[in-house]
Amino acid sequence: MGKATVIGSFECQDGKGDEMAAVLASMVEAASEEPGVEIYSYHRGEGNTFWFFALMTSAESMQHHGQSEAMQQAMAAFMPLMASPPQMQMTTPIAAIGLDL
Repeated sequence: MGKATVIGSFECQDGKGDEMAAVLASMVEAASEEPGVEIYSYHRGEGNTFWFFALMTSAESMQHHGQSEAMQQAMAAFMPLMASPPQMQMTTPIAAIGLDL
C-alpha cells in the first residue's frame, strides 16, 4: 500500500485571512500528533485563497485523519471562516524531489 496525498484549495470570507491563517497554524499543530502524517501544510495565495497539501504514510492514515480532539476543535474554528466548501482531491504521489515516496 502506497502513500496518499491530498491537494486542495479554499477561500475564506473577506477580512478573515489573518484569522484563517491562525486557525490553520492550530490545525497543523493538531495534525502533528496524528499517526501517519508526514507533511501537512497550508499556503496563502492571492486574495482570500489558501492552498493545502498533505502527505500521509497510507490511505488508511488519511481515512483516520481529523479524528483527534485537537483536530476537531481546530475544524470547528475553521468552518465558520470559509466562504465556500473547499475543493480537495485525494491523490497518489508518483514522483517528487524532497519527498520519500
